[in-house]
Formats: sequence, C-alpha cells, structure tokens
Amino acid sequence: MTADWTPVFVLPNIPLEAAIGCDIAALAPGHDRRVATLKRTHPMLRRFLNRFADNFGQKFEPAVLILNTAAPPIFSEVSALASFRDLIALSAVTHGRALELRHPRGHRVLFGEAFSIYPWMLDRRYEDVIGSTPAILGTHEVSSFKGQSSPALFRTSLGEGDIDQPLLTALMARWRQRYEAAEPAWEDVALMRSLNVAYHASLLPAGTDTTFYDVGRVVSLWVSAFEILVHPGGSGQANRDKVFEMIERTPWAIPASGQLAHDTGGKAKVKRTLASWLHQVLYECRNDFLHGNPVERSNLVLSTPQRTIFEYAAPLYRIALTAFLPLTHAAPMPSADDPKAFGAYIADRMDFMGPQKNAEEALLTATRPPAERGARRPRVTRPAP
Repeated sequence: MTADWTPVFVLPNIPLEAAIGCDIAALAPGHDRRVATLKRTHPMLRRFLNRFADNFGQKFEPAVLILNTAAPPIFSEVSALASFRDLIALSAVTHGRALELRHPRGHRVLFGEAFSIYPWMLDRRYEDVIGSTPAILGTHEVSSFKGQSSPALFRTSLGEGDIDQPLLTALMARWRQRYEAAEPAWEDVALMRSLNVAYHASLLPAGTDTTFYDVGRVVSLWVSAFEILVHPGGSGQANRDKVFEMIERTPWAIPASGQLAHDTGGKAKVKRTLASWLHQVLYECRNDFLHGNPVERSNLVLSTPQRTIFEYAAPLYRIALTAFLPLTHAAPMPSADDPKAFGAYIADRMDFMGPQKNAEEALLTATRPPAERGARRPRVTRPAP
C-alpha cells in the first residue's frame, strides 16, 4: 500500500500517546506524522482540529481516525470503520476495568465514551464541516465551529501499556479477515457483531440521572455480547450453557481460575469455574431486569467484594474472547542451551500472558472482601490539569 492517508472521523475524548492501528487504518494523535502531513497539505484541516476545547475552555487536538487511500473500498464503509473503533475500545476498556478491580485508583479508560466518534467532520473537499447522525444532517462553516469533548467524562490519556496488546493484535487480524473476505466466515461476522454490542455495553449507563435500572440495562447488553459469540449460525441457538462451554475452554494462566468450585444453578448441579459463575450472575440480572421481575439495587451487588457485577463484565468478556479466538502463545520454546533465544522467549511469553493474568486476577477479586476504606481511590472533584 502507498503511504497516502485520508482523515475520516475525529475522536475528541481520548488523548493518545501514539497511533493505534495497521497499514489499512489507524487511530492517530495530532502529532502523528501522517496527521501532521495532512495538516500541512490541507490548512483547513489544521484549522478544524484546532477548534476543539474541553468544557472549561482548555484547547486540544482530537484523535483522528485515518484510512489508507489504497485500502479496498469496503474498509471505507461505516460498518468496517465502526468495527475498527470497537476492537480498539474493547482492548482498552477490558484491560482498564481489570486493572481497576485489582488496584482502584481512577484515571483509567473505563468507559467506551472515550472512543466516541464526533458527529461533525470536515468534508472531503476540506472546505466545510458536515454533521451526520440519524437525527441531523447539516453543513456549516469551519470558522463558526466550536468542537468539544464529552461533558460526562475526563479526557484520560491512553498509552501502549493501557491497551491489551495481544487482544488488539488478534482482533485486528480478525477484522481484516472479516472485511477482506468475499464471503466472510460466520465466526468473523459474529465476532464483529459481538464487539459492537460489547462496545455499547461499555458506555456510561446514563448521565447524572443514572439509576440502578440503567446499570441493569447495560448488564443485559453484556450478556448479549457473550451469546452472540457462541451463536452457531443459521437456525441454531445461543444460550447460557453454550457460554459456559466457551468460558470453560479458556486456557487458564492462574490455577485458581480453573477450579471447578462454583455452583451455577440448574438441575444438574454442575460445578464450574468462577468465570462461569460470574456469567450466571450476569445472566440472572439480565433476566430480572429485562423481564420486569422485581429488582432492587442489591440485585447488582456481589456480596463478598461488595462490588457491582457490572464491574466484572468487561474482564469476563476478555476471558470469553481468549477462548473464542483463541488467544494462546503459540511460539515454539527454544532450547535452554541457547540462553539468549530462551530468555527472549520467556520475556515474550510473559508479555503475551500478562493481560490474561490481569483479567483472571480481576475476576478473583470477586472472592475477596472489600479493601480497607483507606485503600480506596480518592474522589475526583475536578478535571486533571
């Protein structure tokens, strides 16, 4: 492919330390060389990107979703670009949620809104701005435009260490496979659909008016994301037991994660892993909230850690993706007689397995009592400078 790129969307809620993507598409910060070249070539783009500020007037440049002009036409379709955003968002949110369960401190990317696509963008001729959503379609002059980040969350910086890199690599490969195929495999279509639902499940339940009913609705979306992964296609069915089967195929990194010690209900009284039990809790919440059964705030709270089941959904989804993809370290182990090669192998395996262990450790917090009050993260009352 050539090195020519075109800007497609802007994402004002996520400050990036470096670009994320491949040779087809990338989510890039304003200082990325490709975006810098575009700004020099098209001064109106530079003016557009310079007209963003947060709710307190602090100026910033949004991240830009750029597309290689030599990419096959299908990658310029909204469905492909949205899937690209979804896989990046889930690689960040699942990892951030797992870290937050283990070491609560805030200032992590925990909600999908960080990757929201702005509804206004410069047109293809680099002249005016166009707004396009199911509710609006309009155009205006750049000189009158004032872009803003979301008032509902802080702009939290995202670096390489904040992303589940093995998951991102695997999802990026499946994204290309799905959209490059003349007739995509059912599993690839199902994966993109599941990521779409999981992305919307990762959004804020609501704004200032959030109630526990809103959280229950979001939990319901997470359950659907799991079930879409296991749907066999055609007239087949996806259900709780198939999700259990998928989860139980996970190659566990921590022995305690694979212990069959948890009752997931049903007549058979089968003991399953903690991950399956957590899915059972999500499943029961989904049924209660969506079927109109009597519910209370306590329906969402796990008794031992005194945390909501909502907090466990994202790292549990990472576990499900580990089994679905599957995510395994397939590199052959070199001989210990070659210390340099053996050491490199060990380091690479540790990097690969790190996010998996992070997700498993996060789920294991469901079996532990809450930390001492003094260990909780301080309340944030104003934006970080």
